[in-house]
Amino acid sequence: MSRKTLFFKLKLIFLVLYFIILFVERLLAVILSVKSGGEYALVSGNIFNYFAYGVTAVSLLAGTALMIRVIPGMLISILSSREYAFSENYRRIVIAAMAILFGGMMHTGFTFAPMQFVAYGFLIASMVVRTIECCRNRRSSALRFASIVSIIYLTLLAMAVPVSYISHQSMPIMAVFYVVEFCAVIVLVPVFGKLLLVFYDKGVTSFSFIYPVILILLSGFTVALKWTEEINWFVLIFLVLTEVFYLSFGLVARRKSR
Repeated sequence: MSRKTLFFKLKLIFLVLYFIILFVERLLAVILSVKSGGEYALVSGNIFNYFAYGVTAVSLLAGTALMIRVIPGMLISILSSREYAFSENYRRIVIAAMAILFGGMMHTGFTFAPMQFVAYGFLIASMVVRTIECCRNRRSSALRFASIVSIIYLTLLAMAVPVSYISHQSMPIMAVFYVVEFCAVIVLVPVFGKLLLVFYDKGVTSFSFIYPVILILLSGFTVALKWTEEINWFVLIFLVLTEVFYLSFGLVARRKSR
């Protein structure tokens, strides 16, 4: 098997595993979150759970409908010598991936975090393969640099998107927190999807300054509004890392990739 074929197969396998693992985890969430999870159970009566459960259910249905359009072709290519038309299907793949990711950003009564991280790991692995492809096919060191910076930037940004959790703060802070928290997911998941699509298609993502600004506003306000109750160190650390990395390397990659 040639290296080109190997990379081709690996990218397909990693994407399929992302879809299957996250799909199974979110399906279990819809089934088991009705009575399980204490305050996160649907029957607990907390209004947050109705939104989280609803988003998860809609995400799963939409993700399933969209996955049906891409998974069969991927599996056929994995099991045969038939090439998969990535360039023609990147948009469908990313839209399906982001549709199911919406549900993954909701903390439900049943949430098996290790399973989710494995799924996200396979998505990142597909990005690594794409980076290797680009670096092997490009003679320009500037474009190779931009491709490597792209995958690091995208990974950091994805980790800086906050998962939606219950808050026990007093009104009106709690209401504002919920609005900002859900807006962060609704806006930042498509932002990540757009940047991922550009990366898959061109091998280098967009380094426009608008995306780090949107990230710091939504993720930053989400962390700040819950600061007195709980500090979300995970999101805070990755938010800082994303912004520092963008200023240190993203702007340089933007200039070199033009």
